[in-house]
Amino acid sequence: MAKITEAELKAQIKTADFSNAYLIFGQEGYLKNHYINLLRKKIVEPTFADFNYHSYNGKDTALDEILKDAELLPMMSNYNFVLVCDYPFDKSESDIKLLQEFLKDIPETTILVFWYDAIEFPFKNKDGKLSAKSTKIENAFAKAGSVIELNFKTEAELVKMLVSGFKKRGYELTPNLAKYLISISGTDIQILQNETEKICFYLKGNEVNKDIIDKLATKSLQARVNDLSKAILAGDSNRAYSVLNALFFNDKDVKPDYLLGTITKSYVDMYRVKCAKAAGMPAADIKNYFFYQYDSYINNAVRDSANLSVKQLRKSLDVLMDADNALKSTSAGSRLVFEELMVKLMLIAKEVNYD
Repeated sequence: MAKITEAELKAQIKTADFSNAYLIFGQEGYLKNHYINLLRKKIVEPTFADFNYHSYNGKDTALDEILKDAELLPMMSNYNFVLVCDYPFDKSESDIKLLQEFLKDIPETTILVFWYDAIEFPFKNKDGKLSAKSTKIENAFAKAGSVIELNFKTEAELVKMLVSGFKKRGYELTPNLAKYLISISGTDIQILQNETEKICFYLKGNEVNKDIIDKLATKSLQARVNDLSKAILAGDSNRAYSVLNALFFNDKDVKPDYLLGTITKSYVDMYRVKCAKAAGMPAADIKNYFFYQYDSYINNAVRDSANLSVKQLRKSLDVLMDADNALKSTSAGSRLVFEELMVKLMLIAKEVNYD
């Protein structure tokens, strides 16, 4: 077959018109798990799963052992289903050749699925360029079956999903409120579905509105960092320290360099917007020019940069870079680095020279 879309994969599962081989990868972990589970449920008879379903972590099993099971005939079923996660083809050229030979003559009763979760696919060389091994693997699967790349949904797709999800539960969510929920809880599909369930459960017949979302929706890290940025820009030190405390003590799994990177991204967004507007670019064009997927990033940047000059934003980016260097090269605690950073950013926002 060839590289197929999510809609085509959904149609294959619905009609049971399966490919004999699938290569599934992409950014959206929820969708990958979702369709793999649908394939397994549709193909594997529970009564004979011990005979017809074989699952492997690719890092733990040699390819020739996997392919031996892929050669087996199904027992009391139409298909022998073989699922392999994160096989490191980038480590062995001989494995790629072995796979290519197998896929040329894959049994009609076998459905072989390779998918990538913890390992990034396509593979990259040390210089960051696409590995030729990835192309060989994709081509082999495309000739024998189907290749599916499942990436993050666009904002329009997420809005449609949320509106539909609320409607199924008897509530009307406007597109604007859907966008607002995305800006609060992030773009992860699983999280948004959980938020849909939670909000609809607590609505109990009431209308959906912004206050309800503010009260019930769990804020993503990006949303909480936006709160921190807003407090800094407003010069509200009490609020800024409160948000920072929550980020440090309630999110202990969030590493300081990741947190700093998220804060820096907010300032980069503001700087881009400010420069684009200064150059006469309409706000509606900024999203496409800088390849943003979601309106909320641009809307937040426009709002937060309203009272800042380009010069102030440049100075802010300089102190963010200094903070990054401090995290990497000094023995100072990360909390101290962030507290000093907040003071400097607030002074810049007030146009105070702290040197």
